Amino acid sequence: MNALVLTNIGIEDVSAEEIKQLIDVKNVTIKPGRVFFECKTEQDLAKLTYFGRTFTKVMQVLTQFTFTTQPDSAQMPDLKQWLKERAVITCERAGTHPFTSFDMEQEFNKWMAHTYNVQIDRKTPQTIIHLDIVDENCTAGIDYSGIDLGKRDYRIFLGTDALKGNIAAALLFIADYKTEHSLLDPFCRHGIIPIEAALYATNTSPHKFGVEKLAFTKLPITYDVKEKPKEFKGTIIAMDDNFKHVSAARKNAKIAGIVKEVNFSRTDIDWLDAKFGKNFLDRIITLPVQPGRSIAEQTVEKIYHQLFYQAEFILKKTGKVCLCMKRGVELVKRKAEEFKFKVEHERKVMQGAEELTVLVFGK
Repeated sequence: MNALVLTNIGIEDVSAEEIKQLIDVKNVTIKPGRVFFECKTEQDLAKLTYFGRTFTKVMQVLTQFTFTTQPDSAQMPDLKQWLKERAVITCERAGTHPFTSFDMEQEFNKWMAHTYNVQIDRKTPQTIIHLDIVDENCTAGIDYSGIDLGKRDYRIFLGTDALKGNIAAALLFIADYKTEHSLLDPFCRHGIIPIEAALYATNTSPHKFGVEKLAFTKLPITYDVKEKPKEFKGTIIAMDDNFKHVSAARKNAKIAGIVKEVNFSRTDIDWLDAKFGKNFLDRIITLPVQPGRSIAEQTVEKIYHQLFYQAEFILKKTGKVCLCMKRGVELVKRKAEEFKFKVEHERKVMQGAEELTVLVFGK
């Protein structure tokens, strides 16, 4: 069975590795924002949809074809076995075309309604057929997601500079986070990274309380996505110097169902050494304060200085610092070098139209 996972540009390898951890696959092919692979059953795709943390969409591929001017419904396979009373065709595209995604949705839905005598229902469809168009290539398949899997229902209390859930989850993989590790987010804001760490450490699906929203639950397939909770053996600390941020993080964690697994603290970064002691932490993973209009670069420089001063003391010899940067990359590199931290890994990740830089530092 051919399948496709959509993800953010820059974390395709992370998503590919997560797929391999969750199900048996072969013939994995990575393209920008996409991972193609072969799996055995529909159950595998249901499992990926429910437990996957770094994806945005999971599809069973029905056909792939190229086109010159625009995709033609004559190139579509027989959809009869997948359709009930209500269905819809959705479309996403990347590249320059003489048509829009809306144009394709209108044309293909009209074709499907006429050919199969089904009701086009955009709100409560029983089957979603998705067209993924990249340049002159079109992949058509069954959407097992129905929603953007990168979004999280627990992200209620938010503010500026918030990360999407699947990007935060990808940081854990990039930083080689293990469930037995002690992890600190010293600029936790609204708790996204610590919450994703707690969900991962306890083997809890990020969609545990919204499974009915997932499209595979309405498909004519057999599936079983029961969770097998893991004993939590690590330490996860969500810290911020802003009480409102800590309060928001705690509320979001409660909605996610893992508030007991995260330690929340309103603590200034200057006090990390006194709070934790020498060689206590395995990982610091965070979206730090960024230089910009609201905070001067000189102020941020002092914060970065203090971050690596403290990290040099509280991190184990094998410890790592993983930072997700929107701005100030060279500044943070200079400060890391002052305390003999070296860049072990660097990559660009797209969050929508915004480019992020992920840096992993080691001692």
